[in-house]
This record gives sequence, structure tokens and C-alpha cells, in this order.
Amino acid sequence: MELTSQVNEIWPIAAYFIILVAMLIFMMVLSYFLGPKTASRAKNTPYESGIVSIDNNKTRFGNHFFLYAIFFVIFDLETIFLFAWVIAFDEVGWLGFIEASIFILVLLAALVYLIRIGALELNKRHQPLRVQQLNISNKERF
Repeated sequence: MELTSQVNEIWPIAAYFIILVAMLIFMMVLSYFLGPKTASRAKNTPYESGIVSIDNNKTRFGNHFFLYAIFFVIFDLETIFLFAWVIAFDEVGWLGFIEASIFILVLLAALVYLIRIGALELNKRHQPLRVQQLNISNKERF
């Protein structure tokens, strides 16, 4: 009897794994048959951020792409912490609610800080370097 109860407990995980492997194989085979078969010189060239770099001295990548990635990771991890709190809501009671509220207030303070320093503004970050320097020098005049 003990062996059948173990099988009954583990079969959903085994079925999930088998379905996952079958879907993976199906998608790989489908992409092989439906994917493009053209060969070109640019197909195998290395690129970074989707832009092929011809001359490394003239290509400049801003750090705002990395800032957005870092902000996403930070706020995503904090969401995971809040999700864990929601799952254990019955066990933590009012003390857990107060702690989660403080946590959310810290998150909101960080978000307000990011907005105030302009870290989330796209307009000035996507301008070429010369335009940014002109904007800075124009602000210094006034």
C-alpha cells in the first residue's frame, strides 16, 4: 500500500516533466521546419544590444538600459517577498500586515526617489551625446 501512495503523490510531477519535455521537442522540431533557411554574411556576426558595431570608437551605449534592468529585478524581487507574505497571511497576523505595510512604504519611497531624480525618464536619456551637452549648457545659462 505504501508504494501506491508514493506513486499517487509523484505522478503529477512526472506527468508535468513528460509534458514539458514533449513540448520542448515539439517546439524545437517546429522551429527547425518553419525557421528561415537563408545564409548571409551578417547572420553569424556577433552583435550587442541588437546593433552591429562597425567601429567601436563611434558606437556608444548608454547605461540606462542596465538601470531599467536593475530596477526591474529589484521591484520584481520585492514582489516575490510580498507574494510570500500573502501566502502566509493567516499565520503572520496583524504584525505581519504592519511589517508588509512598512515594506511597501519603503518601496514607494524608493520609487518616488527614482522619479524625482529622473531615472525613469526616457526623453533625455535617448538623446545623442551632443544634444545632452547642449541641454546642460543651456540650463546653466538660465
